[in-house]
Amino acid sequence: MTAIHGSPQFVRQAGAAEPRARLFCFPFAGGSAPVFAGWGERLKPDIEVWAAHPRGRGMRFRETPDLNTGAMVGDFLFGLRGLLDLPFVFYGHSLGGLLAFELTRQLQAQGLPLPKGLFVGATVPPHLGLIHEEIHHLPDQQFVSAIQDRYAGIPEAVLREPELMEMFLPALKADFAAYERYGFSPGVQVACPITAFAGANDPGARPELIGEWAHHTTGKFALHTVAGDHFFLAESAGLVLGEIRKSLGDGLEAGRPAAVGGREDWKRL
Repeated sequence: MTAIHGSPQFVRQAGAAEPRARLFCFPFAGGSAPVFAGWGERLKPDIEVWAAHPRGRGMRFRETPDLNTGAMVGDFLFGLRGLLDLPFVFYGHSLGGLLAFELTRQLQAQGLPLPKGLFVGATVPPHLGLIHEEIHHLPDQQFVSAIQDRYAGIPEAVLREPELMEMFLPALKADFAAYERYGFSPGVQVACPITAFAGANDPGARPELIGEWAHHTTGKFALHTVAGDHFFLAESAGLVLGEIRKSLGDGLEAGRPAAVGGREDWKRL
């Protein structure tokens, strides 16, 4: 994957040489662009994939991680400049779903192009608030134990290496602080369709909760229950990508539009 000059917020994947549409992906807490490795190859030649790369990890390791969703959304909004000249969609997983939702609201408020579809996975709808106790304030070891009990989300290879944990924890705790401090402002629905995905074995973001995303759009809503747990992309990325391609079908068939301005086993994706 290569980053476009001047836009560290998003990493462009290899794949589409002459894209007719774009997919912007937003990872779960503690995640970064490599979460979506391989998606560009699977969506070529028509769809170009740009994966969000938050502060405090990867090539942005020296940047201080954001502690609130507003700062994260503002950072990504800045990175989108010049990339909205093709039809596009957002996919956000867990925390990434909230960020994609709020980013869509910001685009709408500023009169900028909106995604042809907002896709959220394993993301509890914002009006429901927190479904778990806050943990971002806990000492590191207690925090890690809580994460593993709740999600089993930290790979064993990282848990066994103190140096890796030391590098990984600041961004993860910052993301949880942002998520747990998130304050939803009701009243503004997005004017684009929402498609939500729930892992059949996810003990937290259960399908009956994920279905509540229907309240946040003035357009169509669809709910898909897929194989897997909170990190169901390992099993169900194909279904997700199929729905994304389907949503961009009109744009792909119509050709290029006029510019409008400026867990460990991800190898199976």
